[in-house]
Amino acid sequence: MARQTFAPQRRKTCHRGKNSVATPDRLHLLQEASWNLSAISYCIASVGRDLAGKPNNPAAMDSAGQALEWLADEMQRRCVAIDEGLS
Repeated sequence: MARQTFAPQRRKTCHRGKNSVATPDRLHLLQEASWNLSAISYCIASVGRDLAGKPNNPAAMDSAGQALEWLADEMQRRCVAIDEGLS
């Protein structure tokens, strides 16, 4: 069997202009969005634990579905904030 060798990869640098500077405001925006996503993950885990303890409960399923839909919207908002902060 022939041994494969790979050429070293070079890092590509991207020059985005003046907006790519990591200002304190931009870093704060990114950090806050990251913290919020972490908090949302705890909420999702809590919903999962709650559902695991209540099998075949339609009311719990309905509430969990609404909660997950809201959490998904909140996650999307934070992802948009991160994308804007990185651009």
